[in-house]
Amino acid sequence: MIQEAHVGIGITGKEGLQAARTSDYSIAQFRFLTKLLLVHGRWNYIRTCKYTLGTFWKEMLFYLTQALYQRYAGYTGTSLYESWSLSMFNTLFTSLPVIFLGIFEQDLRASTLMAVPELYHSLGHLNNGFKIKIYLGWVALAAFQAVIVFFLMLGLYGQALFTLDNGLYAMGDLTFTTCIIVIASKIQFWEIHNKTYTCAIAMFLSIGGWFLWNIILTTNYSNNVIYNVKDGFLDRFGRNPLWWLTLILIVAACWALEIGVKVVKQAWMPSEADVFRELQKDPLIRKRFGQAACMGTTSPVDLSSGRSGLGEADVPLKPIRTAEEDRQREGEVQAMLDRPRHSRATSGANHEFERAASGTVRQRKHSESGGKAHENKVSFVVDTREEDVSDDSDESDANGKKKPKRRSTDVQDLLRRGFGSVRRSLDVV
Repeated sequence: MIQEAHVGIGITGKEGLQAARTSDYSIAQFRFLTKLLLVHGRWNYIRTCKYTLGTFWKEMLFYLTQALYQRYAGYTGTSLYESWSLSMFNTLFTSLPVIFLGIFEQDLRASTLMAVPELYHSLGHLNNGFKIKIYLGWVALAAFQAVIVFFLMLGLYGQALFTLDNGLYAMGDLTFTTCIIVIASKIQFWEIHNKTYTCAIAMFLSIGGWFLWNIILTTNYSNNVIYNVKDGFLDRFGRNPLWWLTLILIVAACWALEIGVKVVKQAWMPSEADVFRELQKDPLIRKRFGQAACMGTTSPVDLSSGRSGLGEADVPLKPIRTAEEDRQREGEVQAMLDRPRHSRATSGANHEFERAASGTVRQRKHSESGGKAHENKVSFVVDTREEDVSDDSDESDANGKKKPKRRSTDVQDLLRRGFGSVRRSLDVV
């Protein structure tokens, strides 16, 4: 069963470790399954979706600029980018941003996901993380940004009259640099919600590694036939203020498009994740989400007013039971189950336990008449009717006084603590 499932989860216990060893994930208790599913399951789904979308987006952005250049190259197949740099695009310069996105992304806090389990169903079950509509949106954004990058580069720098170097390698290096900065900033700044030092590391290694690659390439390049690489970055276009100004303008234009799309989407078509991301910024609501997640229960939230609707912020949520109470309760049950069962025997008559005040009966009958032994099975039952158990219910002591009915403390404890019901079985063995 574990091997046939999409994701196998094994639980270590008294049955052994075979299931846990063959599973994808192993947990020690059933209660851990809640967080594994609602929190880590959602995070893993989000990470996988965004990693896939981010990979397709960056490839579309980068290679569409190459396709747009072919019109101005007469469709000869001449590459806008130098071959060594082109081969290292995915390996060295844009791999870390999408990998870090696929590892560290957390779109919502764990306490919010635990307090609102419906967020799990509204995402993965409805395919709201990755579907054709979302994919086409990312592809369209990549196409618009590729047009902005290429034509601003061509208009502001490639066709400029008075520049130090606006050759093929200078234009290609400007486009390449713009694409790397836009890719790293979008994925690690605009898309990721759990912003930590890992975002800075990914951006520094990607962008800084590209500029270091330019320095190494311009000093050691030898085949200076098609692309004028030798000393280009350090001595020619790298010293040109227009090259750097064009770079800043193109990046700013791509960021403006990104911000505009996000503002329109969150203002007119907000998702449930967008709503709860805004709610959890409120310290009061965030505190109530954390309390609800810790206590294993949720409290109502008024989404329209942006308030939690839970009264004062310092009023704690009352837990149903604590772990210590659970252990004490289990111990009481086990002690009751281990307690020996006795019946009071009186020769020549049927014998039974008296009815408790709540109508609960624990009965055992012995019959020794005619050489045949009959016994009623003993079990627990809840009987709401007030009826006599036998005709011999009025039992007297030695002085002839009527004895009061004895309370079954075991049964009363079970009923008071909610341990199921008590049944009477009249089966004869």
